[in-house]
Amino acid sequence: MPPLCESCFDHVDKLNQQVSVMRKEIKNLRQMLENAVKSHRKYMTSLLSAVSNVSQGDNQPPYQQQSLSEKTEMAPNVSLEQGTIQTVPIGYIRSCFSAKNGTPRQPTVCGHSRATLCIQPSVFNNPDQALMGLEQFSHVWVIFLFHKNGHLSYKPKVKPPRLNGQRVGLYSTRTPHRPNALGLTLARVDKIVGDTVHLSGIDMIDGTPVLDIKPYISDYDSPPQPTRCRTISNGCRPTGDGSGATR
Repeated sequence: MPPLCESCFDHVDKLNQQVSVMRKEIKNLRQMLENAVKSHRKYMTSLLSAVSNVSQGDNQPPYQQQSLSEKTEMAPNVSLEQGTIQTVPIGYIRSCFSAKNGTPRQPTVCGHSRATLCIQPSVFNNPDQALMGLEQFSHVWVIFLFHKNGHLSYKPKVKPPRLNGQRVGLYSTRTPHRPNALGLTLARVDKIVGDTVHLSGIDMIDGTPVLDIKPYISDYDSPPQPTRCRTISNGCRPTGDGSGATR
């Protein structure tokens, strides 16, 4: 092999300098990436904590202040046992009511109101199979979210419209402003077409997220002899008689 000329040495020196610069740049990029990851984790932790405080108040168990990465690493059954609840809507209501104003407070107020619920394909690969047999029932319980509650504020005592200003405990009412903004309504099943349930007698606005539906079974859902009743307008209706939505 012939000896290297002076120009070759110069070329090698330039290459070595370029390699050195590239190594420094790679080192800087790695440091920037590590800093970005740390900042992102810190931001997600603070964001998760802020969301938890807004939705559930400041007095929450320590397990609800875990970071997002810690939650995703937990097995589903362990998460449920420790109280970490993650819900996914099975579908969204398509309703004749577009806003809160004008929507019935209870489904029995407007028995002819119509809505549809299409089961999301992200929940089941064959969503129509999940509805097999539901046509045998006249009504279904619909568990949904009050997603238009605004700032999600709630108080331990409220004034239901039916009690003319009397203040009672939140859990003795059907107010939508609750620690967990869940609603429960009883709707009539008109028909089922593929992956879609056609309902009537509903009190939910268009776009309401639905978490679950369960068939109404009178033998289980309607007490044979209610022992307590609450005066409503000009009559007395037994509590828990299954005649309307629980909200």
